[in-house]
Order: sequence, then structure tokens, then C-alpha cells
Amino acid sequence: MVGVKIDCPAGYTSRGYAGPSDHAAMAAVLTDFHLSGDDGELVTTEQIDLTYSHIPAEDLERNFVIIEHVDDGLVGYGRAGCDDTPEGHIHYWVAPLYQKHMAQPLFTALVKGLGNRAAERAAEQPELTHLIRCWMPHPGPGESVAGTAVAWLQAMGYGEVRFEASMVRPHLDDILDLPLPDGVELRPVAADQLRTIWDAAVNAFAGGFGQQQPKEEHWLEFRDDPIADSTLWKVAWAGDTVVGQIRSFINHEENEKLGRLRGYTEHISTHPDWRGRGVASALLAASLREVRDRGMTEAALGVDTENPANAFAIYERLGFKLTAYTAVLDRPVIL
Repeated sequence: MVGVKIDCPAGYTSRGYAGPSDHAAMAAVLTDFHLSGDDGELVTTEQIDLTYSHIPAEDLERNFVIIEHVDDGLVGYGRAGCDDTPEGHIHYWVAPLYQKHMAQPLFTALVKGLGNRAAERAAEQPELTHLIRCWMPHPGPGESVAGTAVAWLQAMGYGEVRFEASMVRPHLDDILDLPLPDGVELRPVAADQLRTIWDAAVNAFAGGFGQQQPKEEHWLEFRDDPIADSTLWKVAWAGDTVVGQIRSFINHEENEKLGRLRGYTEHISTHPDWRGRGVASALLAASLREVRDRGMTEAALGVDTENPANAFAIYERLGFKLTAYTAVLDRPVIL
């Protein structure tokens, strides 16, 4: 059964999710999609395995679709979901396609199918405020989007509401030595601290733009992440309170495939009571030194360009440079 109905152009067909046998091809499609936006992120089969192992089978049956080409096999997929956020009940979708198949007729058909699925779900709770949301590579605020997927989405009623940025520090020289505030210390991560660290990150972002209500599946993905290496993390404590954290990681498979030595200084958060006191800057400097000491020659991270803590400027001060934009696009659900 195909939960998301797609009116495919000639040469393409849709089908339902077949299980883990689809994961390697899905990871390859998502990697190709990411590389099209110049953020250079490779997705491993193990990451897809983890994500989809925590999605209920009923959701995958109703809210997922595989796109196949008569000659090339699996060339894309679509997945719809929904979450309560500060902006309302968000029906989000992802729809990666191989770039050689990224044409308006197929993309539009896939997006329409995912939008129709969102409308079906919204009709079950008409009393809520419903929006459809997606993320798409974008040339940047004020730049022309003619001929891009963003333009196709605009023609379907979507509009940019936010921009995220990919940033890279192209070398790991001249890293600032920044102290933590008095009374704050770094500690090695112990296994019995993982839930406390995760809860601290969730609480730090609570109420922010697009923040999902935490679910047990999110905790399980955090706990079981195949790329996570807690020996890379920098977690700052004041007594029993996590006041800030950066959970860096190194995707060795990505580095080998793309011929680079990159560490990601990602998952950056600060306890609300400790913002503006230099915690994030000190942790980022320490994280940069850590990935350098592991043999990396560059670092990368992503940031909301409207982050209320002015994170974009902090990262620039610490040597990161903008490399790509991703737009967050919304449209109302049409019932």
C-alpha cells in the first residue's frame, strides 16, 4: 500500500516503503541532495537504519513514498510528518531526488502528494493552526531563485520564513583560548549522564522557532546515533547543571569519500540562565582544538541566521565562513 499518492510523470512510478532493503539507496539519494546545496554532508546507511527503526510501521505505511525510474531504479523518496511547534501544528515533508531527476514535473508531483497527505491529517484536527513546512537549498536572501526548486515551491504557494546557514572553518590554526565562566567546568561524559545531557539540550531550545515537542523516539535516536563519539563532546557543568554543550562528531566515511578531514562542531546549546556569559564561545574554541587534535583540518556547523543569541556573529568571530543557505518555507494547509 502506498500511503502518499503521487501522479508520476511518464517514466516514473511510486511505491511504498520496502524496509531496510531501501536504506542504502535512500542514503545515496539524500547525500546527493545535500551535496547539491554545497553543504557537503554525506548520509550513511547506518544513519538511515537508526532513523527509520524508530518510526512506527503505520506511519511509514501512510506517510512515505518511494519514486523509481524505469531505467535508474530508486531515484527519490518523500516522507511526511507532523509536530507541534511554537508556530502551530507543522506538517513537514522531505523530498530528496537525485539531481539528474530534479525536474519540475516530478518534483511538483511529489510535493503535491505530500501536501495532500498533510491536508488529510489536518482535517482530523480542524481546530488547530496548520502549516506545511519544508527545507530547500537557496542562493540566499534577496538572490534570484529562478529555475530552482524554491521557485517551483513559490508557484505552489510556499514562502520563505527563515534561513539556515552552513558554515565552515577552512583551517584549524589560530584558535582562540577562551575561558569558561567562574564555577563552570568541563567533565568527561559518562554513560549515565546521557539522558541529562539530552534533556539539557531539549530545554535550551524549548520555545524556539520550529522546536518540536520532544518524543521518546528522539531520545532513542540521540542515544543510539552510530556516528556519535562522546569523547569528542564538550559539556560544561556548574554543579549538577549542564550549562552548555557542543556534541562534535566526525563522519569518517564522508571524509574518505569527499577527500577531506572535517569535524562537525555541532549541537551547540546553552542553558538560558547562562547565555551571554561566553559559555558557547569557550566551548566552541575547545571543540575546535579537540577536532584538530584528532587529525582534522577543518570544521563545520549549521546555524539559524536569526538565532536570538546572535550565534552567527559568534561563529564568524571564531573563524567560520558562510558556505551555503537553506531556506525554511511554509504554506497554509488547504483543507
